[in-house]
Amino acid sequence: MRRRQQFLGVCSPRRGWLHATPVGLKFASLTVLTLVVMLARNPFVNAGLIVALVIIGLTAKMGLGQILGPIRRMWLIFVLLVAFHVFLSDWWNAARIITVMITCVVGAQIFMLSTPLSVLLDLFNMLVKPLKFVGVRPQVPALAAAIAVRSVSYLADLADTAKDAASARGLENDIRARTVPVMLGAVKYAQDTGRALEARGILD
Repeated sequence: MRRRQQFLGVCSPRRGWLHATPVGLKFASLTVLTLVVMLARNPFVNAGLIVALVIIGLTAKMGLGQILGPIRRMWLIFVLLVAFHVFLSDWWNAARIITVMITCVVGAQIFMLSTPLSVLLDLFNMLVKPLKFVGVRPQVPALAAAIAVRSVSYLADLADTAKDAASARGLENDIRARTVPVMLGAVKYAQDTGRALEARGILD
């Protein structure tokens, strides 16, 4: 399987000011951003935040294609969600929900592009340390986070490969040709991951 851009990109090699910002501060900012869009519930506020996020990313030496990469890959989902919510309610509610999603995805993308995965996992490990007081080893949820991040990237690659394979056979409009390989690949990936963890006795 050839390597493609991940759904949420890896840390950008072009280091800007945001890369040098402490990861705790970036995580806190992302948390505040999420709370603001959830509480504001206003598509105009969300649209302004999206523009601000893009500007922040560009000034931090990130490419526009990198920043909006996940949005480009999710466009069909957004179209379907808009149609669904317009049908059930109205345009305002549809715009509110979609702009909330886009704002959070772009914010997460900028966070990922400016933070090495090892640093991100160290942060998560630190956040879950209090769980040891209730009998949970912090390494376990940290490992789960690492597997989740890797799984999203793997499944995105798998979906793109299935799409290309279906197109090559003239089946680009066949849902089964595009989804069955992804489901089978996801099951195999989960089984392989489980066997690897069991063989190493990591969760014993």
